Amino acid sequence: MPITPTIAVIKAYLGDAHSWTDAEVQSALTTEVKAQQVRVTFPPDPLDTSTPPVPIPQPYPSDLTEALCRRVAHNLAMRALPLGIQTTLTEVSSTATRLSGTDPEVRRLEAPYRRLVVG
Repeated sequence: MPITPTIAVIKAYLGDAHSWTDAEVQSALTTEVKAQQVRVTFPPDPLDTSTPPVPIPQPYPSDLTEALCRRVAHNLAMRALPLGIQTTLTEVSSTATRLSGTDPEVRRLEAPYRRLVVG
Protein backbone atom coordinates (compact mmCIF):
# COMPACT_ATOMS: atom_id res chain seq x y z
CA MET A 1 0.00 0.00 0.00
CA PRO A 2 1.52 3.35 -0.99
CA ILE A 3 2.23 6.06 1.57
CA THR A 4 -0.81 8.36 1.78
CA PRO A 5 -0.22 12.04 0.95
CA THR A 6 -0.11 14.29 4.00
CA ILE A 7 -2.36 17.19 4.88
CA ALA A 8 0.49 19.51 3.81
CA VAL A 9 0.22 18.17 0.23
CA ILE A 10 -3.54 18.74 0.23
CA LYS A 11 -3.22 22.25 1.67
CA ALA A 12 -0.61 23.12 -0.96
CA TYR A 13 -3.07 21.94 -3.65
CA LEU A 14 -5.91 23.99 -2.12
CA GLY A 15 -3.75 27.12 -1.94
CA ASP A 16 -4.09 29.98 0.50
CA ALA A 17 -7.50 31.24 -0.64
CA HIS A 18 -9.64 28.97 1.54
CA SER A 19 -11.11 29.14 5.04
CA TRP A 20 -11.14 25.45 5.96
CA THR A 21 -9.48 24.47 9.22
CA ASP A 22 -6.83 21.77 9.46
CA ALA A 23 -9.39 19.51 11.18
CA GLU A 24 -11.85 19.92 8.28
CA VAL A 25 -9.15 19.23 5.69
CA GLN A 26 -7.91 16.19 7.65
CA SER A 27 -11.47 14.85 7.98
CA ALA A 28 -12.05 15.20 4.23
CA LEU A 29 -8.65 13.63 3.49
CA THR A 30 -9.36 10.62 5.69
CA THR A 31 -12.78 10.14 4.11
CA GLU A 32 -11.53 10.45 0.54
CA VAL A 33 -8.53 8.14 1.09
CA LYS A 34 -10.96 5.41 2.18
CA ALA A 35 -13.29 6.15 -0.76
CA GLN A 36 -10.38 5.98 -3.20
CA GLN A 37 -9.08 2.73 -1.71
CA VAL A 38 -12.46 1.11 -2.37
CA ARG A 39 -12.49 2.17 -6.03
CA VAL A 40 -8.92 1.63 -7.20
CA THR A 41 -6.25 -1.05 -7.06
CA PHE A 42 -2.85 0.29 -6.07
CA PRO A 43 0.34 -0.99 -7.70
CA PRO A 44 1.98 -3.65 -5.50
CA ASP A 45 4.86 -2.57 -3.29
CA PRO A 46 8.22 -4.20 -4.07
CA LEU A 47 9.48 -6.74 -1.55
CA ASP A 48 12.80 -6.46 0.26
CA THR A 49 15.28 -9.34 0.34
CA SER A 50 14.85 -10.30 4.00
CA THR A 51 13.23 -13.54 5.17
CA PRO A 52 10.26 -13.33 5.19
CA PRO A 53 10.11 -10.61 2.53
CA VAL A 54 8.49 -7.39 3.72
CA PRO A 55 6.78 -4.89 1.36
CA ILE A 56 8.60 -1.57 0.96
CA PRO A 57 5.95 1.20 0.90
CA GLN A 58 6.21 3.41 -2.16
CA PRO A 59 4.95 6.98 -2.61
CA TYR A 60 1.44 7.48 -4.00
CA PRO A 61 1.43 7.52 -7.82
CA SER A 62 1.28 11.14 -9.02
CA ASP A 63 -2.00 10.72 -10.91
CA LEU A 64 -3.70 9.16 -7.87
CA THR A 65 -2.32 11.98 -5.69
CA GLU A 66 -3.86 14.53 -8.05
CA ALA A 67 -7.17 12.64 -8.03
CA LEU A 68 -7.10 12.48 -4.22
CA CYS A 69 -6.47 16.24 -3.99
CA ARG A 70 -9.42 16.89 -6.30
CA ARG A 71 -11.59 14.50 -4.26
CA VAL A 72 -10.75 16.42 -1.07
CA ALA A 73 -11.39 19.80 -2.73
CA HIS A 74 -14.75 18.54 -4.01
CA ASN A 75 -15.65 17.14 -0.58
CA LEU A 76 -14.88 20.46 1.11
CA ALA A 77 -16.73 22.52 -1.51
CA MET A 78 -19.85 20.35 -1.25
CA ARG A 79 -20.04 20.84 2.53
CA ALA A 80 -21.48 24.30 1.92
CA LEU A 81 -24.17 22.76 -0.31
CA PRO A 82 -25.69 19.88 1.71
CA LEU A 83 -28.53 19.34 -0.78
CA GLY A 84 -26.17 19.47 -3.77
CA ILE A 85 -28.15 22.31 -5.34
CA GLN A 86 -26.73 25.72 -6.22
CA THR A 87 -29.18 28.55 -6.80
CA THR A 88 -28.41 31.53 -9.00
CA LEU A 89 -30.58 34.61 -8.53
CA THR A 90 -30.93 37.29 -11.19
CA GLU A 91 -33.19 40.31 -11.52
CA VAL A 92 -35.56 38.33 -13.71
CA SER A 93 -35.54 34.78 -12.33
CA SER A 94 -33.74 32.16 -10.32
CA THR A 95 -32.06 29.01 -11.54
CA ALA A 96 -31.39 25.89 -9.49
CA THR A 97 -28.53 23.68 -10.67
CA ARG A 98 -28.03 20.18 -9.29
CA LEU A 99 -24.32 19.56 -8.77
CA SER A 100 -22.81 16.21 -9.62
CA GLY A 101 -21.25 13.99 -6.98
CA THR A 102 -18.50 12.90 -9.34
CA ASP A 103 -15.65 14.76 -10.97
CA PRO A 104 -14.77 13.78 -14.55
CA GLU A 105 -11.10 14.62 -13.95
CA VAL A 106 -11.01 12.22 -10.96
CA ARG A 107 -12.53 9.48 -13.13
CA ARG A 108 -9.91 10.12 -15.84
CA LEU A 109 -6.97 10.09 -13.42
CA GLU A 110 -8.16 6.96 -11.61
CA ALA A 111 -9.16 5.08 -14.79
CA PRO A 112 -5.92 3.06 -15.17
CA TYR A 113 -6.26 1.88 -11.54
CA ARG A 114 -10.04 1.24 -11.45
CA ARG A 115 -11.15 -2.03 -9.97
CA LEU A 116 -12.86 -4.13 -12.58
CA VAL A 117 -16.17 -5.47 -11.31
CA VAL A 118 -17.06 -8.81 -12.88
CA GLY A 119 -20.30 -10.61 -12.38
